[in-house]
Amino acid sequence: MDTSRPPHGERQRKALLAEIQAGGDTTEKHYLEIKRQLDFSSKEETTKLAKFILGAANRLPATAERHFGGYAVMVIGAEKGGLPGVPAGTEILDIEQKINKFLLPGGPQWELERAPADSPGQEVLFILVDPPQDGDTIYLCRADFQGSKVNLGNGDIYVRAQGQTRKATAREIDDLMTRAGKKSLPAPELTVSLAGDAHHLDLTPERLDQFIDNKVEKARTEHLSPPAFAPAQRSPLFAGLNAQVLLGLDPTRLSPEAFERQALEWEQQIRAEWQENLGRIAGAALPGLVIELANRQYTFLEAVRFDLVLEDAYGVDTEDPDDVTVKKLFPLVIEKRNPLDPLGLGLLPPNLNNIRPALSQYPLKWKNVGENLHITIELDQLRPGTPWVSDGDDFVVIARHDVTALSGTWRATIRGHHEAFEGEVSLPVGQKQNIQTLYRRLAQETANN
Repeated sequence: MDTSRPPHGERQRKALLAEIQAGGDTTEKHYLEIKRQLDFSSKEETTKLAKFILGAANRLPATAERHFGGYAVMVIGAEKGGLPGVPAGTEILDIEQKINKFLLPGGPQWELERAPADSPGQEVLFILVDPPQDGDTIYLCRADFQGSKVNLGNGDIYVRAQGQTRKATAREIDDLMTRAGKKSLPAPELTVSLAGDAHHLDLTPERLDQFIDNKVEKARTEHLSPPAFAPAQRSPLFAGLNAQVLLGLDPTRLSPEAFERQALEWEQQIRAEWQENLGRIAGAALPGLVIELANRQYTFLEAVRFDLVLEDAYGVDTEDPDDVTVKKLFPLVIEKRNPLDPLGLGLLPPNLNNIRPALSQYPLKWKNVGENLHITIELDQLRPGTPWVSDGDDFVVIARHDVTALSGTWRATIRGHHEAFEGEVSLPVGQKQNIQTLYRRLAQETANN
């Protein structure tokens, strides 16, 4: 049975009724009671309802919150194999008139919801008792009732155990007194702000093909086209050089076969590393995302974990513009050998930005998961009136698609609060970046440094 949410909506109620029809009253727990029938014209029958509400309200928050969001539910008019229901039209006011003497003053809060039964004129009722909270009083029974099957005593304390409601033991009363003595924490007021833009890179095959074709054609002109040759050259020195060219000894010239082989190897490398290398330039040339978390309450929040998911996006590491050399990311088709780099590896300095979280207590971490960017921030405390702001050089956000904005969701958990707090964010996507615009942005950043 899915008890992660209370049966407030039609879909949740249908799912719960399907479980009851399959399992009957074997599904009864401290958070769920099932009645095939309940005659609201009978004092003893309605007294069962009052007893359930009192017992459900006298649960401990840590126990209650594990199911139905802390609610306790009585389902009336359902059984294994069917939904016989009760006569339609029962109003909450009619029920209150019969049970309020056991609950008031200061009694628990509850609600009534409905679902169709198997037969016309019948309906299934759902009695939902509000989740207990720290600081709640002990709910006492306020009247006596003696029946053939149900007895209630004025001043008695009832608790909800697994599948039954009964008088509280001394230990359970102690626990309820502890609950009443706890100060209920005010609900936190969190605000989440994103400063900056996401960026979209032009990674289309057409742009890549154009880049490769231009570079190869330029290299072909420089390294394959025959040089100008003057047969009437009289100088012995020039004559010797021309002889070298004719013999194929000019180091700047390649045979057609050698050129095509090297050009193909270069193209394969460029295609394999195209997205990664554009991402490295973007990480050096484009501004990173700044995240601000603020606590609008007047109390400290402790052990705050914040999870943000930006959909259809990924992150790239930020880098120092001086550490990103375009000529090494996108080398020439025919590269001249550097005596200091005889193998022509063109090694780039390692990107050390991502080592920071491992070496310090910086609270932000991020990773790409599937199609989404996941960001986690863990703070020991979040002071009131003092927002936590990320450094802005953690990562650059890249949109996977050409859209105007990214959608995201966040979830926060906080010590002492037995629920998660959630919200939504939107991040604008800036102008599309291609390799030429990234070159210019990187040059500007390098000049500014």
